[in-house]
Amino acid sequence: MEGLGSKIREERKALGLTLEQFAELLGTSTSMLQRVETGVRSPSVDLLVEIANVCRKPIDEFLNNKPIGFRKFDPSNQKTIHISGCDITILCPYGLISKDIVVSHFRGKKGAEIEPQRHDGYCWVYILKGSCTFEHDGVQHELKKGDSIFYDAAKPQHLKVKSTLESIRITIRR
Repeated sequence: MEGLGSKIREERKALGLTLEQFAELLGTSTSMLQRVETGVRSPSVDLLVEIANVCRKPIDEFLNNKPIGFRKFDPSNQKTIHISGCDITILCPYGLISKDIVVSHFRGKKGAEIEPQRHDGYCWVYILKGSCTFEHDGVQHELKKGDSIFYDAAKPQHLKVKSTLESIRITIRR
């Protein structure tokens, strides 16, 4: 893992963070982070995951010495979140395309409902299959296969699945 510490230091500086600020965000000590950045010590897997999250980069960007020209993803390694009769699979994590973009696949069973939520950013959704009622900022929209929407995710949104639903979503952080 030659150069890992210097890559971490470069990313920290690119974020405009001091060693102290970065260590606080990571939940580690300044001395530990300094040893990692100088190559005296390798980060634990947990610390490397936190560094990648704070830097909004995939972990392999820190581990590979060459840019990735091609990458195939094993579906068994993709993270899936299960919520109330729905599965959300992360197809492309933050940092792979951009530090601010994630691509996910949504599957929802008939009758499933995602409680009202909001987050900082924007979303684009394409309905692959099924239908739903999507409420955004108090206005209900009936969506079906082939529909595409773009919305400000900072406004409250609520989803009710009418028939087995599949969609692709691109989330863009502000």
